[in-house]
Amino acid sequence: MIPIVAVTLALSAVAAAQTLGKFTLGAWFLDGTPASWNAKMGRLYPSFQAAQNIPYNVTADGTAIVLDPDTDYTTYLSNANGWNDQTDASVFMTIYNYPQLANGTQGLSLITDEAIEHLAIRLAAIVGREVFVRWLPEMNGSWMPYGQMPTEYVAMWKRMYPIMKRIAPNAKIVWSPNFDLQSGDTSYWPGADYVDIVGTSVYLKGWGYNYAMPPTYISDSIRTVYSEYAMLYNKPFVISETSGAWESGPGVSPVTGESFTNVTSTVDHATFQADFWSGILNTSLLTQHPLLWGAYIFEVEKQEEFFSDFRVSNDSAVRAAFLKVVDAFDATGLMVWANHTTASTQTTTATMAVVATSTFSKTSDDVSPFKLLGIFLTCITLALS
Repeated sequence: MIPIVAVTLALSAVAAAQTLGKFTLGAWFLDGTPASWNAKMGRLYPSFQAAQNIPYNVTADGTAIVLDPDTDYTTYLSNANGWNDQTDASVFMTIYNYPQLANGTQGLSLITDEAIEHLAIRLAAIVGREVFVRWLPEMNGSWMPYGQMPTEYVAMWKRMYPIMKRIAPNAKIVWSPNFDLQSGDTSYWPGADYVDIVGTSVYLKGWGYNYAMPPTYISDSIRTVYSEYAMLYNKPFVISETSGAWESGPGVSPVTGESFTNVTSTVDHATFQADFWSGILNTSLLTQHPLLWGAYIFEVEKQEEFFSDFRVSNDSAVRAAFLKVVDAFDATGLMVWANHTTASTQTTTATMAVVATSTFSKTSDDVSPFKLLGIFLTCITLALS
């Protein structure tokens, strides 16, 4: 006989999945606009990621911080009111802390309450779109100016959260370490009362080798953050930025120290990205992780240890392979896309009502029966184990 507690846990998970709704596939790119992205990819994407710094900048002579952008702010992707997609796509705003004064001062010490207030005012002014704020992500990484300072980081977070909620109460705050956060390390966690959504960054990097992604790579990568934070505290979970790094050129592996003149590839570029995204856009991953509601494409190429191309839209063969994966997953009925609007209607009551029906308030009709059954059976298995 199945214990009552197992059934209760399973039914609770099913209810959570019904509330969670469909899967959001967002994009984060440096070139182009939301409209040009939608035209190239043939869909109205439901969310776009952008980034701002806090403080926004420093003066030209580096002697003081700048709290707000200048008058050409409308040209920046980070100003969602200037987006030209004419949809209700949500805003996933990543906040970094890169500015540095001429005297070398950088990092958390530059984040004043006033700087937080000015950022919150800009976010609260976004019209007709749901807003997510990924605050100072990958804080467990040495590459961030605020990285690996857990005590200071948590203190800053607890100072930020009430200010943000007072000025931009509808913004959802995302806590998002890098995927390699050590199991059991809670030093960066500000507490469940200060976090709305849990996320993590996930990338596939071969360090000199381009190969097909192992089938369990995504599940293995998100396991710690998902189970020890999202699942433990019943928080929605998002893969905040992700893609496969198609490497080229010379480079040095940071893992082995091995130097490469050329990268060795066992698959072609299109297959590489198709394999990666098939690992995310599949029903198995969602039934195993019912709190997972979305992922954001990191549509960038850049020089790292190797030259890395994370993009899925630039090369025609890669784009075709990626779109085939998207089409197959969309056919399951589990994906959500943006609704078309016009500039003149974005501020109307009707449009605001659509926006209020957020990713987290979909009806049970948005979740297919086989997904609910999978969640139910998975939770019973976990409860009995």
